[in-house]
Amino acid sequence: MKSIFTTIAFIILFFNFSLAQGLPLPFGRTIIFSGSGNCAMCHTGDGNVLSQNGVDISPPTYWRSTMMANSSKDPFWRAMVAEEVHNYPQLQQTIETTCTRCHAPMGYTEAFYNGQTTYSMNQLKQDPIANDGVSCTACHQIKPDNFGSQNSYSGHYVIENDSIIYGPYENPELTYMQMIVNYTPVFTTHMNKSELCATCHTLFTPYLDNQGQIAGQFPEQTPYIEWKNSIYSAQNIQCQDCHMPVTNDPIDIATIPPAHQVLRSPYWKHEFVGGNVYMLKMLRNNIDSLGITASVENFDSTIARAEYNLTQKALELEVSESFENDSLNIFVKLTNKAGHKLPAGIPFRRMWIHLKVIDGSNNIVFESGNWNSNGEIIGLNQDYEPHYDVVTNSDEIQIYEGVMIDVDGNVTNRLLRASQYIKDNRIPPLGFVSTHSSYDTTAIFGNALTDPNFNRENGSEGSGSDIVTYRIPAMTNSSYTITAEVCFQSIKPKVVDYLSNIIEPDIDKFVSMYNQLPNEPFVMKSINKTVITNVNDELNTASKFILNQNYPNPFNPTTKISWRSPFNSWQTLKVYDMLGNEITALVNDYRTSGNYEIEFDATKYNLPSGIYLYKLQAGQYIAVKKFVLMK
Repeated sequence: MKSIFTTIAFIILFFNFSLAQGLPLPFGRTIIFSGSGNCAMCHTGDGNVLSQNGVDISPPTYWRSTMMANSSKDPFWRAMVAEEVHNYPQLQQTIETTCTRCHAPMGYTEAFYNGQTTYSMNQLKQDPIANDGVSCTACHQIKPDNFGSQNSYSGHYVIENDSIIYGPYENPELTYMQMIVNYTPVFTTHMNKSELCATCHTLFTPYLDNQGQIAGQFPEQTPYIEWKNSIYSAQNIQCQDCHMPVTNDPIDIATIPPAHQVLRSPYWKHEFVGGNVYMLKMLRNNIDSLGITASVENFDSTIARAEYNLTQKALELEVSESFENDSLNIFVKLTNKAGHKLPAGIPFRRMWIHLKVIDGSNNIVFESGNWNSNGEIIGLNQDYEPHYDVVTNSDEIQIYEGVMIDVDGNVTNRLLRASQYIKDNRIPPLGFVSTHSSYDTTAIFGNALTDPNFNRENGSEGSGSDIVTYRIPAMTNSSYTITAEVCFQSIKPKVVDYLSNIIEPDIDKFVSMYNQLPNEPFVMKSINKTVITNVNDELNTASKFILNQNYPNPFNPTTKISWRSPFNSWQTLKVYDMLGNEITALVNDYRTSGNYEIEFDATKYNLPSGIYLYKLQAGQYIAVKKFVLMK
């Protein structure tokens, strides 16, 4: 009896704490699922439990302000469902049932367990548990039975009514979880597998012909399959490694039972952020009207983590230049650091290069990729912008995106009409090749297919990068300032323009929120540099110092590294792993100016497959490049 009263008192205290976090998390219980409030009672940080240096890093605190927690309340998703139902009311049950399978998995699964064959948006909106999004007892009850198979995709996860909660720690404490929430915790390794995420984040949606009949399946989102066609799957780097960053500090993961201390390591932080900063801000600005169970402070923390993800973890930007034949040639290289295409996910997102060149009198002599007050890129083609290898005009913009077409070949922003891509030049992950068995569902479309600098280096596929050449008329002995930015948008303005013409409550609500939040692009990376257009000028010495990409790359087991130094100096060429540990020094001596080449043989160092670095230093100049050992 004493333990029951203690638990009730704890619930009251936690409820008051939950109010301080935002609207309270749901405490309800269905046959299969439990609201996140019940889980948070024992698994919220208090300065000691689930805390790191006194900071709360608990699952509920991080998760509640993510897109996963708010998947069922996402106003853009609701607007897109309303758009599809508006255009095809005869398919309302099919559309809503399909869309809620991943955005409201607890409501959907419970309904089907109770004998329903459909699940509606109206049912979702009236159910607090369904509106708990992709919650604790959704993910932690998924079984690995069909992992990695095609019949697991598009929300075909396996959840059964057996009250088993899976977790990553051996010897879990059983009594209190069984007593308080009627679940039995079970140790498993499958919670840390990409296949878990793939059940919903690999999505094939039906498309319709001109008669409104289902004509096939469209690969709407395929990050898991893209990951399989990358170096990361071979290295056993999973989705969770990026989206649930690990701390190896021992962490006490529960407040119950009292007076206990069970430290677990590693601990996976439930950050769950990608790049959707814009929608996170929209959710933060509309907490009350959307019924969100997170505070402004929660969102500010999650937004900061998403911004860090975009600026530090997503890509690398390099800019170099040359001057010849009265042209300033600017080479902009983007390298994808993610385990999937960039930008990832639903093809309403885009990433592009904004390049501006200013002369010594502060006049703009070239600009490509600027945007207006509505967030739309200036100078776009009417239908879509093709992929470019070389840009010579300001109205040519390098945009990385998926562009959908219907069965007649017309560009469309309607998912139910999207039969295939006419353009998909989203930058693939490192190691992505056209010979992989899954390439047919993750293929490159459009001009990028014939671009020798797109996902290729020295003729070999798998670089995970793109090099765009900007060729700009310039004068000799002149100073120019180059600014290169990589910009990202979660939603293309054209999509919202299309939605704005449809009158539906969920669409009206989203458009109103959108109009109150400027859709300015998020700048992921930027470089600013000044150059002098005189190849003999001392200021251009660095541009003659060149470290070339190794060839072949990827390699097994040998590859050649070449470089050029324009002066006499002590030179070092060292190889490192991705943690910065030195593997070997290939060169460490004084050399005269000239061109050099050396072979690296991985068998001498017993290296596994993976990404490595080689670093050249000659005097004050330093250059670093990645290379890939693929056994």
